[in-house]
Amino acid sequence: MDTLSRLLSLFSLHTSLDIRCSLAAPWVLEEAAAAPGSAPYHLIIDGAASVDLPDGERLELSTGDIIVFPHGGAHRLHAGPPAQASTPHDVPGPDLVRWKANEGDGPLTGILCGRFVFDDNARRVLQRALPPVIVVRTANRPDFSGLHALMMMLRSETDQARPGSSTVVSHLSSALFALLMRAWLDDNAVMPGLLALLADRRLGAAMQRMLQSPGRPWLVEDLAAACFMSRATFARVFRQVAGQTPAAVLTELRMAQAAIALARDTVSIGEIAETVGYQSEAAFHRVFKRSHGIGPGEYRRKGASAWSGKST
Repeated sequence: MDTLSRLLSLFSLHTSLDIRCSLAAPWVLEEAAAAPGSAPYHLIIDGAASVDLPDGERLELSTGDIIVFPHGGAHRLHAGPPAQASTPHDVPGPDLVRWKANEGDGPLTGILCGRFVFDDNARRVLQRALPPVIVVRTANRPDFSGLHALMMMLRSETDQARPGSSTVVSHLSSALFALLMRAWLDDNAVMPGLLALLADRRLGAAMQRMLQSPGRPWLVEDLAAACFMSRATFARVFRQVAGQTPAAVLTELRMAQAAIALARDTVSIGEIAETVGYQSEAAFHRVFKRSHGIGPGEYRRKGASAWSGKST
């Protein structure tokens, strides 16, 4: 399994596709801040749109662009003169998603709107590693052809009520996050954090080893050797890229794996502790509680997560 797949397998994420917009300029969509753990996204499948951010920045989007707000920030999408813009309203359409339209008579913009919802474990590690806004542009990018094709398939399935469309859309939208992360990592200077380690080719081997064997008692020297660096250089570069020490990242990965095991497995807490590198169950309990706010026993009793078992 590749490194990105291993990382994403540690977290549960629910993906929904909710709204299909067909809007004629001028129009405006006001999006309030989302609930904690919810990340709205918009796929531009036709036409163009502008996006205004709370800090005053404006982004221009066109067909094939995807914009995501990983931390649920408020934003406004629009096209045409704002003073003349009409607010979209619900209209009849195939009942797979809600349909919105307006009374404008200008150029059309087609948008698919949905959200990624992170469970507590993913919020603590994965969501925190993402920037406030992610934009991926797929047009004229052969290397992003899979992501572009997925967008067009979502458009096709939502535009027509065909047998099995609901299941198809569910599976396609579940794949969207992984494809989006892959494209974003390939195309951007990623902000310091956990995901930056995946994008940095100098440190990829260290990240791969920690994900493959989180229970191994990794030494900085071992990880540095895997990256063909001296201990001092590796520690310095790792801290610059990740914003954390190798030990801190390893602990995050161990606690994420432990949370998944507590949610899905029936093995004892002592066995889980040993699997993620702790010979002492008491030591594991202390680290897990510091990470998640509750002990492993209580975490298991509470069912761990509202989205347990729903992953990318």
